[in-house]
Amino acid sequence: MHRQQIILFVTLLFVSLISLFLKENTNLTLTRDVSSVLLYPVRITGNFVTQITISSVHIEQLENAVHKLKLENAALRDLLKLDTTQLVSKDLRLLRASVIGRDPLNINGYLHVDKGTAHGVSINQPVISVDGFVGKVKYAGPSSSIVETIENQGFTVSAFDINTGIHGMIRCQTNLIFDYVRHSDSIHVGDSILTSGMSEVFPKGILIGTVRRISESDDLFFKRVYVVPATQVNLLTSLYIILNGVQSKAGDSP
Repeated sequence: MHRQQIILFVTLLFVSLISLFLKENTNLTLTRDVSSVLLYPVRITGNFVTQITISSVHIEQLENAVHKLKLENAALRDLLKLDTTQLVSKDLRLLRASVIGRDPLNINGYLHVDKGTAHGVSINQPVISVDGFVGKVKYAGPSSSIVETIENQGFTVSAFDINTGIHGMIRCQTNLIFDYVRHSDSIHVGDSILTSGMSEVFPKGILIGTVRRISESDDLFFKRVYVVPATQVNLLTSLYIILNGVQSKAGDSP
């Protein structure tokens, strides 16, 4: 028996012996005081668990709000350029899903999540994280789905440079490439690359990544622009599916 256990045992034994010789009222008072001391750690633990639960719910609500604001801001920027009388706030529906598996043959190419058709998930719905673009729903089952991520070889998405307005295609070819950028196009290291909205799948304004390196190529028309993805897929434990994004049919390409 540890020393702390012996001390606790002796203390409780001593309190019990004293209580035998005290009057009933005093005995009740002493019992109440001792109980409050002994149960104090239990109360503290219970309050801590409650605070963690409340904090987790609050964080999820804040994440939802951040995503909505990012996408709404992208839409508002376009509307402000055209007609300020047409400003309409889009009510986005985001579904939080947890990553429950990864393809062992393509560890970051496909993610298995715990939400499916029973939760409103369907094929080709856009998928994002707190940091930005993730991919799209490739398969939707009743209670789980498979997400094809931007790190899957051959994945493409229409994109543009928010700083210069240059449009192109993001492709995954071992590295993430911002393709079809002409040699004469103005683009710089550090520029942010976002979804262009020229798609039947992805809405405009989702951050894909930032320009990491620009190099000339043997191509007569285009240079090589390397992009660092905004989201580290291998670190994802949860993500968000945009349930009311751009509608599309199964098999549509981005």
